Amino acid sequence: MKVLIVSIFLLYQSVDALLDAGYAQYEQGIHKEAIKTFNQVITLDPNNPEAYFLRAMSYQSIQWTELAIIDLKQSIVLNTNYAEAFQQLGYIYLVGQAPNLAIAAFDKAILLAPELAELYINRGSAQCMLGNRKKATQDYQKAREMGINYAEYMNCDQ
Repeated sequence: MKVLIVSIFLLYQSVDALLDAGYAQYEQGIHKEAIKTFNQVITLDPNNPEAYFLRAMSYQSIQWTELAIIDLKQSIVLNTNYAEAFQQLGYIYLVGQAPNLAIAAFDKAILLAPELAELYINRGSAQCMLGNRKKATQDYQKAREMGINYAEYMNCDQ
């Protein structure tokens, strides 16, 4: 039993070290190397939502959007309260001109992290894409109340 506990402890130390290394690679712009590192984490701990999230971010950085979406969805399956994963998924859909999917993802992110003004700005932008000016204005107003005012982005007329 003691050997099993020590093995589990060492596994998670290794996973944490690899996550840190992969994140450092991601931050340095070495995205393909980061992906390899996150692959190692997932091999060791296939139920680690952060590993899928960070690999998704790396995929997105090199425009491998479909793989990023798959990993973001997996990170959400593993942690249904992963606001950042919903936020990133919404952003990918927004940029990809899929406003309905973006709104659904931002709605979930807002439920989990209502203090993030950026979520309201992005959801407002998706509402603009659909021609829902009233809903967009409400989201933009909420962001303004939270102290964020990107006037050039918070206007359906542009």
